[in-house]
Amino acid sequence: MTFAPGVQSSAPSAFVSTVSSEGYAAMSRPIASTPASATYPAVQRAYYFPIITPSICTIYRFFWLNGATVGTNNFQVGIYYDNSDGPGDSYLLGTSTLSAGTANRCQFDDVTNTALPPGKWWLAIWGSGTTATLFRAAPSAAVFRPTPGYLESSLAGGLPANATPAQNTTPYIPVFGFTTVSAP
Repeated sequence: MTFAPGVQSSAPSAFVSTVSSEGYAAMSRPIASTPASATYPAVQRAYYFPIITPSICTIYRFFWLNGATVGTNNFQVGIYYDNSDGPGDSYLLGTSTLSAGTANRCQFDDVTNTALPPGKWWLAIWGSGTTATLFRAAPSAAVFRPTPGYLESSLAGGLPANATPAQNTTPYIPVFGFTTVSAP
């Protein structure tokens, strides 16, 4: 499967995410809804989304955008190499972290500063349960299901060292990713 990037600047966004120019928009697809707070859709579920970074950048922190309910489930974010047909080996994995802090704000997972070369990568998020909420875009099933490249898998214990996902059937695009700046 081949993805053609959309119009991008030469530098990545400060917050590279599923809804930034490197993510969903880079795949030349309009987002069908404004992100809103919603319950994580499945217990022990990982979701994988392609991104395209236009130039080398540094990953400083992973993040997710907490919704209205926090502090009840763990989330883990990571980035995977592209295998041309989906994500392969992990490049960098964050830690499984309790959703906590302030509702409707980004929560961060500090990681070792890591250089990320330009190219196609896969952002992944794993959630332990369905009581915490994240902001997410919810495209219609008609728009979402034919979209190649959005994948999922059921996994106990967090993101794996090597991804083996299947086609995603849930029109759910959580707002998460990594920062290319050390502090917002």
